[in-house]
Amino acid sequence: MQKKSVELNDIGKLFKNIYNLLLSKWKIIVIICFLGAILGFGFAQFQKPIYISKYSFILNENDGSTSLNLSSLAGLAGIAGIAGGSNNVNEDKLLYLANSRQIIGSTLVEKATINGEEKLMVNHFIDIYKLAKGFKSDTCLENFTYFIHADLDKFTYQENKVLDIIIKKINDNKQLFIDTKKKTGIVIQSAGIITMEFKSISEEFSKYFIENLYRNLSDYYTNRTIQRQYKNYVLIKERADSIKSVLFEKENYGADIFDKNVRVVRMAGKVDLERTRRDVQMLSLMYAEVLKNLEIAKFTLDNQTPFFQTVDKPTLPLEKKKLSRLISAIVGSIITGIIFSFYLIRKNFKKSVLPQ
Repeated sequence: MQKKSVELNDIGKLFKNIYNLLLSKWKIIVIICFLGAILGFGFAQFQKPIYISKYSFILNENDGSTSLNLSSLAGLAGIAGIAGGSNNVNEDKLLYLANSRQIIGSTLVEKATINGEEKLMVNHFIDIYKLAKGFKSDTCLENFTYFIHADLDKFTYQENKVLDIIIKKINDNKQLFIDTKKKTGIVIQSAGIITMEFKSISEEFSKYFIENLYRNLSDYYTNRTIQRQYKNYVLIKERADSIKSVLFEKENYGADIFDKNVRVVRMAGKVDLERTRRDVQMLSLMYAEVLKNLEIAKFTLDNQTPFFQTVDKPTLPLEKKKLSRLISAIVGSIITGIIFSFYLIRKNFKKSVLPQ
């Protein structure tokens, strides 16, 4: 008990000494805090503002409850296993695609005019954030300057590596944010509204990036969603065009035979004419059936095509965020005051109580 009492007394004396020390140095501490406030104020004053572009849209797509049976097309189109169906794609897949390398990369390799200069957006990004200096430290990128290809499939080794660096930077800095609006209630449900935000220190870049991202996302999502239905439609249309071509040939051939056998009594001519009429009749029935199935396939394609509808899109001037000069001054003052106080305590007590 006596030992514990002695330790408590030592701790009490230590805090009393620290208090007396800081109190004796209050003038210089105030000056240091004032200088820290000036530094914080200056930092906020010269910091570049962040521009935020926002894009919101609604995605409407068929839920597959009214799928059409197109099994009758298989025989006529020469394909087995054709069915209507629908591609049920949830919002999680849409959000994943929006953050994917494919979509972000395709957005960055589009051209845009920023500050009066037209070039690939990825090259604008390199200039805006002054990334070229950082590439010099990598032996693989020491000769790299700008992207020259606008197609991801044609990228060189260096371009692929730099693109990965830029996408990582975007993700690490949380420059791109995508979310879905939720309905409130006992059970959380999706409201079907997707919001996208992108922020950067360039107002024009923020606006163009989010607009191009939306266009690439909607095109890619739509094309992949209806890929099977579109393929079916194209195959049936090719079949319809083929039957139509043969039908027209038979009709022209029949007309030619009829003209040659006018007022001529020959059994060979009559048999040939009768066969041609029978072929034309059969081809006409086939053509009519294929056209009907083609309309069904076209309806299914339209029915399964996702519909993207813009709710809000970015307009200049964009929302601008900048660190508050008052808050920055207060934070700077507090931080410098704490650091200097710790320095004083360390300097005066390091030989006695405080650990070295």
